[in-house]
Amino acid sequence: PSDASRPARLPLARVKALVKADPDVSLASHEAVFVLARATELFVETIAKDAYVYAQQGKRKTLQRKDLDNAIEAIDEFAFLE
Repeated sequence: PSDASRPARLPLARVKALVKADPDVSLASHEAVFVLARATELFVETIAKDAYVYAQQGKRKTLQRKDLDNAIEAIDEFAFLE
């Protein structure tokens, strides 16, 4: 099956609880929670893959904070995390 048809890996109940923790949010549809969970999964996958490149350059298989920091500094799309 395609990625779009598989269930989210993040627990949707936890994502919904986080969304509802925002005082500006009163309702969150199942579809909205699913999309947020999926977007979060894709974000984490992307940043982890980019950080892993830096771990490999350091001859390591384990990601470290400095690998994430390097990915954030090097990739324009992650500038909001600085």
